[in-house]
Amino acid sequence: MSRTISENIFGTHFFSKYYLTILGVILLTVSSKISIPFYPVPMTLQTLVVYFIAASMGMVGFYSTFIYVVLGTLGLPIFANGGGIGYIFSPTFGFLYGMVVAAFFISIVFNKEVSANLIKLSLTIFIGALIIFLCGVSHLSFFVGFEQAVTFGLMPFLYSEFLKIILAIAIIFGLIQRVNSKSHK
Repeated sequence: MSRTISENIFGTHFFSKYYLTILGVILLTVSSKISIPFYPVPMTLQTLVVYFIAASMGMVGFYSTFIYVVLGTLGLPIFANGGGIGYIFSPTFGFLYGMVVAAFFISIVFNKEVSANLIKLSLTIFIGALIIFLCGVSHLSFFVGFEQAVTFGLMPFLYSEFLKIILAIAIIFGLIQRVNSKSHK
């Protein structure tokens, strides 16, 4: 039976998964605070973290992303611009629920499989990014219209998102190679 990257490194014990879930929430929180303030959507490192934890931790990465969004919605100031129930009605909330959907998708594809298939990894991460921006731009369009949502919620992020995707793929593929080389010894 194959295991996720995190299960290969940290084991399958309940406490390992518990601590990795908390680590995922912490990484998402820290990555949300590293931002460049664009309007209406700030540029953060959250998507890089979502790609990484979902692909490397499987469903634990999804749970981390889901818990992060729930905690922020309940009022913890862990989002880029704070938190609270009112965040649901903010222009940027679509990117947050898009991260949950993308984490679920990536986790399902990579759950219980540490595959060295670079094409599958790349395609999965790119589809995850597409999911995030589709949800984010759709939600933002209710506030500013579709053209403005694309202009302010997608276009400024294309180059930086491409770099985050490439970085996530490189890190995850490197981890897969390392895990696979250790398991063959």
